[in-house]
Amino acid sequence: MNTEPTSLFDLAPQRLKWLANRQKVVSENIANADVSGARAQDVESFASYLNGIRAGEVLPDAQVKDADVSWGEDMSGNNIILEEQMIEANSNASQFKIAANLYRKAHEMLYTVAGRR
Repeated sequence: MNTEPTSLFDLAPQRLKWLANRQKVVSENIANADVSGARAQDVESFASYLNGIRAGEVLPDAQVKDADVSWGEDMSGNNIILEEQMIEANSNASQFKIAANLYRKAHEMLYTVAGRR
């Protein structure tokens, strides 16, 4: 567990980058939903992503892994369930919106404190 203080201005871009990587993987899953033998993928957890970032480094892409699918697979070996991926895409979009709004509000707060608004 990381006990060092974390700034919102450090954490928000990392979260947005992770969410963007996750959206890319989910959209690829949706595109491959009717391909025989396709396997659902997901990205590493956000905590794992944060542990892999080194200070001063350009934000890396999140590691892609096989998804834990609980809905089964079809006869062709495809385990991508379109409904499940749509739920993931919607959840990801909501998380992205929240993170972007928090980041924007923090900037607005700084501008207000600095007297520029």
